[in-house]
Amino acid sequence: MAETPGPVEVLPVYGIRELRPGDDLARLLAAAAPWLRDGDVVVVTSKAVSKVEGRLVAVPPDPAGREAARQAAIDAETVRVVASRGRTRIVETRHGFVVASAGVDASNVRGDELALLPVDPDASAAGLRSALRAERGIDVAVVVSDTFGRPWRAGLVDVAIGVAGMPAVVDLRGAVDGHGNRLEMTEVALADEVAAAADLGKGKLAGVPAAVVRGLSPVDDRRGVRALIRPAAEDLFRLGTAEAVEAGRRAALAGVADPGPLHADAVRVLSGYTGTDPGQRALRQAFLAYLAARPDAVWRDCRPGHLTGSALVLDPARDAVLLGLHSRVGAWVQLGGHLEPPDAGLAAAAAREAAEESGLAGLRLDPAPLHLDVHPVTCSLGVPTRHFDVRYLAVAAAGAEPVPTGELADLRWFRTAQLPAGAAEDIPDLVARARARLGLRLR
Repeated sequence: MAETPGPVEVLPVYGIRELRPGDDLARLLAAAAPWLRDGDVVVVTSKAVSKVEGRLVAVPPDPAGREAARQAAIDAETVRVVASRGRTRIVETRHGFVVASAGVDASNVRGDELALLPVDPDASAAGLRSALRAERGIDVAVVVSDTFGRPWRAGLVDVAIGVAGMPAVVDLRGAVDGHGNRLEMTEVALADEVAAAADLGKGKLAGVPAAVVRGLSPVDDRRGVRALIRPAAEDLFRLGTAEAVEAGRRAALAGVADPGPLHADAVRVLSGYTGTDPGQRALRQAFLAYLAARPDAVWRDCRPGHLTGSALVLDPARDAVLLGLHSRVGAWVQLGGHLEPPDAGLAAAAAREAAEESGLAGLRLDPAPLHLDVHPVTCSLGVPTRHFDVRYLAVAAAGAEPVPTGELADLRWFRTAQLPAGAAEDIPDLVARARARLGLRLR
């Protein structure tokens, strides 16, 4: 079909009464538009087709019941969720349309009904075209239209969801424009243009369910609306951003073992950690985001980084701190290490590591985290990674003496006011936080 060389008219069809299931739409159209002639394109709203075809759902009249029924209808009409934000869902229907709320519509219907899209809009268009030919002896094209939103643009516009007697798409690739340029990408969504033009005559509130577009002289290519539906392999925007990120995360983590209760405990503990300053509160959010992204974040073989548990151990008098000389780090640090499957939670892991590295029995661990820290390290994986360290405060039992276990190069008590020169740079701050929690001042 060549582009239209002359003027195009839009002629509203007035006088069609409220439609109900079983009504003869072709007869009503023919009576309301005796001026129809060959070559016209009759554009009918999907709502009109749905009504006569009985695609109506009875719903409770109260707002809550109506909304619950609407959501259930959307679920039933959806084959794939494209994007979801709050109550708004952009979905793919069984027809292949990507549309808000699966086309389930509460406008221009009775208060105790909802309208669904026609089961087969192309068949509806073809049936109406045949019926008009039988009724009036004229050859017209038919477009069934519905109102869609558009990505990246505000507002709604009518598009074609069913087509008969005309091409849905006109392929101009290979044609030459007036300047001699060969068109390489141009495929015109003619049926959508017709649907949008017709809506200028129908409107949304005037109760006019049909309009005629005249001047196109269409030629049927028998492909129907499927020519307008982009194949999945060619769809560069198949998912919303959040959905695409989640799909990528699931694909990347396919086969990762169920993290089990330790992951859940980490989420619980960190969700309850209030932090003592903006930096700590920001780290808390980063830890939670990482846990959400990585079900394996609690295990040491999560190479991008994994949670660890550590404990700053003070003596019973609270004026000395037990530090270990970490051979790989090359500094005096608090005690701690990786989480293990038998650990009941983060606090239990920190207590176990402190006991294993110090040989101390009877450590009393404050169950609330003292501090959070993320630092790069080459740990037992042998590759660079990060430790998302959850740090606790522990107090040794009276009379308890540390017993080096060989896990650290050295292990000593240091006065909190006289920390070693080789202490990790954050140890003074960590000691100050521990003593502040205990209500002590440095002496």
